[in-house]
Parts: sequence; structure tokens; C-alpha cells
Amino acid sequence: MIKKLLFAALLLAAMANVQAQGTVLWEENFDGGTTLPAGWSQMTNASDGGWLIGTTSFHSSQYFQVAARAGNVICTNDDKCDCLKDNDVLELPPFDLSSQTSVYLLFDLFYGNRTESGVPESLKLVASTDAGATWEDVVVFGSTGGWQNNTNVDVSAYTGKSDVRFAFVYNDGGGWLYGAAIDNMKLVVPDDVVRASLTGVRAGKFVEDVPAILTNYTKILAGHDVAVGGTIRNTGFPTITSFDVYVTNAGKTDTFNYTNQNIEFAKSAFIALPYPAALGANSFAFTMEIANVNGAGDNDPSDNLGTANFSITGYEPQPGRKVVIEEATGTWCTWCPRGAVAMDYIAHNYPDLAIPIAVHNNDPMRNAAYDTGMGDLIGGYPGGLVEREADIDPLGGTPNFEISLIEHLLQPAKVIVTQNVELNAAIRKIDVTSSLQFLEELNGDYRIAVVFTEEGVTGTTSGYNQVNAYSGGGNGPMGGFENLPSPVPAAQMVYNHVARAIVGGFTGKAGSVPANNPAGSVMSYTSTYLYPSSYNVDNMHAITLLIDNSTGLIINAESTPIPFVSTSAPTLDAKSVRVSIAPNPVVDAATITVKVEETTDVQIRIVDAFGRVVSEQNHANINGKQFLPFRADNLPNGMYTLVATANGEMVSRPFVIAK
Repeated sequence: MIKKLLFAALLLAAMANVQAQGTVLWEENFDGGTTLPAGWSQMTNASDGGWLIGTTSFHSSQYFQVAARAGNVICTNDDKCDCLKDNDVLELPPFDLSSQTSVYLLFDLFYGNRTESGVPESLKLVASTDAGATWEDVVVFGSTGGWQNNTNVDVSAYTGKSDVRFAFVYNDGGGWLYGAAIDNMKLVVPDDVVRASLTGVRAGKFVEDVPAILTNYTKILAGHDVAVGGTIRNTGFPTITSFDVYVTNAGKTDTFNYTNQNIEFAKSAFIALPYPAALGANSFAFTMEIANVNGAGDNDPSDNLGTANFSITGYEPQPGRKVVIEEATGTWCTWCPRGAVAMDYIAHNYPDLAIPIAVHNNDPMRNAAYDTGMGDLIGGYPGGLVEREADIDPLGGTPNFEISLIEHLLQPAKVIVTQNVELNAAIRKIDVTSSLQFLEELNGDYRIAVVFTEEGVTGTTSGYNQVNAYSGGGNGPMGGFENLPSPVPAAQMVYNHVARAIVGGFTGKAGSVPANNPAGSVMSYTSTYLYPSSYNVDNMHAITLLIDNSTGLIINAESTPIPFVSTSAPTLDAKSVRVSIAPNPVVDAATITVKVEETTDVQIRIVDAFGRVVSEQNHANINGKQFLPFRADNLPNGMYTLVATANGEMVSRPFVIAK
């Protein structure tokens, strides 16, 4: 359900502070008093009088805070009165447009287009050409995300007529909703001058799902991108259809051409352009400029340039590190779409380094043991833990999930975690052999827990509806949730990284790891899980967590699809080939036993804890049971996997070399 945004794309948005040009035919700013201006009228069922004139402070209430501005505005506030505002009609004075051919209605608008308890509010502009006998919809408004100055409606369709009437209609749907406010109304004949500006040039880490350039990052993985960005604004009536962007950094200028654009008057587009970070200190000094607007230029190029500086250090992740991010979420949670967006962003950008787990609370996807353990460590929803350190917000604040993830990826691995996952679909049984290779001495109460997650989870009951504070865009963009209702119906929701089970418990299985683990030692532990028939095992992952029970922290982890062997084999099938190795642990020499059902060629590979093939043998025309010699030779102590392939099928067995 979450739609990814392209990194270097234009991100369109409404804009503020546009200085409109053209000929003003009529205007009203509501600063002449607190009664309706001459020629205005209204119709309302509300007990508070409907649309009222006053300051933003006068109009504001607990849940509908009208952003401050000077002077008066006209506003209808359903939150303040909690009364019936199912048809609050504010009618403008009649206009004679018989001599006009092109006219815009401009105004400043503050409107959230929000939903409460499943009931949406609405605001629209309607028009009449028969003295108000009949009305037709002109535009239905979406969220403005604050005051949207010079909201514009092209009303040229009504030119040539001598009695044109416009009205704003607010409807609370019979619920207890919020409201809308309007200021600085104008009726304008547009000119044809191209006007554009570049504002808000900044550099930092671009989080495309928000979208935003964040400057609170000090570390980044080498090869990942920082970005320079800015907002191109159309401050004139002609639509901007093309422009060029020049970016200069370290004496080199790159040119980006944008064609087939559609940036209308009073709209803007956010431009974000990537620059990869190198190892070590990175100091970016950007100059960003727009030019050749609509193939020529605009009336004032002096506001077409901006600069930004950003410093960040590039690092390589430590070998063998996998970082677990556990998100506390729930379908009932108003702000939890933020967590879902953050988790999908992390999974997309760190596919081999981050292990996302969504732990649901009080909804149909809840796992009681996991939810209870998380509940003791978080302060609210959405929240989350990176390797079970302090509760942090998925996207907001310092750190967020990504900042903490990067910090943890730079910490050396104390233990290498690998796993083999075998599936018996006939009885819905999964066996996970978790193997640990200790790179340094770890003595104490360490434990293994195995988590099972599922991607693409859907449901049909109301419990799968996702409450959505971002509906309508009033709280900013959020990975597409701003374009969805609240609650988002179950039919439109797909949940990822869903924690289905945690075998061994939230703190891990006591006794699953020896108390004394010298550097270089290895061990294995097998967990078994019987999954319900309602789960889609093809979309599931097994995740081994190594937990320090004395601190509660996760030391390292591994995640693999089901089934899995360390060579990334897509299937496991032991019917045609069986393999074993003895003795195990291997001190020097050992015997590999291979059994096949029919004469075939067999490939034997030895894979180390890092997934590297360290030995390979190919045997032709193996029949029945065969005994093959194996010598550890110069292989270092550690955990290995024996992999046998025959007739396209593969089986594996973990073993240890301990000389």
C-alpha cells in the first residue's frame, strides 16, 4: 500500500506567500469589522452562527488551532461549538463578469480535510448563474497543511455572464469535526508574465517517503546519497512546463533538465538531487539555480539561486553486523502510519543490514508474548527499539530509526549469527538451527530467541482498518497515507514485517547458549515452530536473535526467508539426496556420508560463517550411499555448513571445526 517516491523526482505541493499579479477586480480582507461585509450572506444550521469574522485567536479551539496571522479572518469552527454544521453556506456578493474572458478567484485557505471517528469533513466552492436558484460544484478542497496563501480557482468558465455567484460550503457530516478559515479574497484578471522563484535551498539526508531533507545526520554509509534540494514556485499565472536546474559542487556543475511539467499558479515543486557520500569526511558546498523557465526565463531571475552546506562522515558497516529494529504499532494507533512508512523505508534502503520487525498491539496481528515484552520498554505508539536500546520515534527526532541503525552498524560484531531453516510444509513445521561463532569471549547469560515475521499481511475485518492521522495531508505527507482516508479500509491496507511468533520468549530461551564462550568457539541451537494454516509461509522470515539477558540488548541477529541454507538455496528437499558429516566437531579428518536415490552427480561445498565457499568437490555417478573423505587442513576453527547438491536439489548440515 505504501507507494515509494522517486528520489530525483519533482514533489508537487501547495505553496505559500505567492505575490499574484494581474488586475484586481474585487477584494475583501475582513478587517473592516466582525459583521459580514455588504453583499455577503450565509445559511447555517449551526447554533454558533456558522461563518464568523474575528482574529485567529478568537477562532481557535483545542483541536482546531487556526495558525496565527494579522487581522481578521472568516471561519467556521465545528470543534469549538460541537454543533450541526452539515450545511454551512457562505455566499459572496454577485459579480458581473459579462465583459471578462479570463478570471481567477484567489484567497488564503486554512483547512485540514480531516476525519474523526470515521466521519469526514468537506469544503467546496460552488457557483450559480441563475441568481442562486441552482448551484454546481466548482472545486472540492483537500488539506492545505496550514495557511495556503493565494489558493486559486480558475473561474473563467463563468465569464460572459452578468450575475455570477460563488459560495463556500462546509459540511461536518453530522460528526464532531474541525473547520475551515478564509482570508484575503480577490477576483483577478490574470496576466501572461512567467514568474518563478527558487526558495528553501538546503542539503542533508533525503528521506523520500516523507519527503524531506533532514540535517540532523552526522554519519552515513559510504555510497549512500546526501541531497541538495529546493522548492521551485510558480508565482505567476502561466503554468510552468519546463526549466533547468544547475547544481555546482566542488567546482563541478551538473545540469538537470525538467520537461513536461505542470506547475500551476500558486503551486510549487520540491526538487531533490542525489550526491553519493564517500568514505571519511564529506563536506558539500552546493549552489543551486533554476533557469530557462518555459524555455526562456521568468520576469525576475534574482530569486532563482540559493546555496547550502552540509558535512557528514561516510563509513563502511562492520562485517557480520545485522541490526534489529522492533516497531511498536497497532491498527488503532492514530500516528502509526509513520512507523509503517519508516519501516518500509529502512527495509528498502538497508535490505541486507537491517531486520525490521513490526510488533502489533491490540489488533488481530498481535502476538501476546512479543507485545507484552515491547510494552515494558516503550513510552507510546508509534515507538520502537533498535537492538532494544532506548525507545525512539521512527522518523522524528534525533535519533530516529535510521540514525540509530547507522550507529549500530558501525559497532564491531562480537558474534557471527547464521542459521539454517528447514520447512516441512506437510505438517507446517519449521526447524531453525541457529549457529553462533564467537569473535570475542562472551561469558554470562546469553540467550537465543527466534522470531517469525510475515510480509504482505491483509485482513477483511474492521480490526485491519488503519486509523490515519495523516489523512487529507493536514499533518504533512507520509508515504502516501496523506491520500488515504481515516481509517484506511482493510481492503486498502497491506501490513509488512508482522511479528507472528517469538520462540524462546521475548528475552530468549534460558540455557540455549553456554555460559562460557571463549573467542573462536562455536555452537548451534535448534528451535521448532508449528505455524497456523492461515499464515502464508512463502512470505515469512525466520530471525535468530542473540540476547544478553543481563542488559536486555540484542547482540547480533540474522534473518532469512523460509526455507533457507547459508548458500541462499531457494529450496530444500531431502528426498533425493541426504548428507551428514562425522565426527562433529571436526578435529582433523572426517567422513562425509552421501546417499542418493538414483545414480547422479553430486556437488559438495563447505561454506564458512560469512557465506564464502571455502572448499568444493564434484563427484560423478554417485549411486546409493557413498563415503567421502574430508580434511580440515588449514581451515580455521569456526562454524561451517556442509552443502550437497544433486539433481537440482540441495540439503545442508551445520558442523564445527575445533582443532
